[in-house]
Amino acid sequence: MMIADFPQFAAACAILFSVVIRWLRAGASWDAVDEGRATAQTLRDLTGILKYDRLQEVFGAPRLQDGIFNVTRRDVLRQRTGPAYLIGDRWLDGGSALIAFVALLPIWPIWGTRWWLDIFITLASIYQVAGWVAILQMMKRR
Repeated sequence: MMIADFPQFAAACAILFSVVIRWLRAGASWDAVDEGRATAQTLRDLTGILKYDRLQEVFGAPRLQDGIFNVTRRDVLRQRTGPAYLIGDRWLDGGSALIAFVALLPIWPIWGTRWWLDIFITLASIYQVAGWVAILQMMKRR
């Protein structure tokens, strides 16, 4: 690896780190839905709907004892909004991870394909940063 390749290497590692964290976070939220213990917090993360009143409108009232919403994975998928795709989407995060893995392969500089790989790395980085900004905005509103 040459010094000129270091920014690409660093960006690919950062993307992979971000994707792993987002997969763990989204996986825990989807497990909560599948196990029947979806709270308002979980539904906010998965749907991007921030207002509690709107969540009750869409999914009905939670149980009074523990605040658990009776929802299925299909119900949640139907109600996803734009911020939910930024916060974490299996396919978009998988595409970002694939781009990062390809960038880490040592054969790309030989073929002179660095310019298009830089474009894809930049797009994947923008998606990851936008997702973290969306998460921070959601946390700020709670």
